[in-house]
Amino acid sequence: MILYHGSYLEIAEPDLLHSRPNVDFGRGFYVTPLYEQGVRRYERKSDFTSKKV
Repeated sequence: MILYHGSYLEIAEPDLLHSRPNVDFGRGFYVTPLYEQGVRRYERKSDFTSKKV
């Protein structure tokens, strides 16, 4: 099974201890089987982080 995460890096071992506690479904490492959804998440996150200057 191939799963996608909104990141440009391969995540070999997700670190749940450092995940954000106050997200929609609680702490976790969110993935999707849909490539397009993973790309959209990456694009949203990269737009947000590039504006935090």
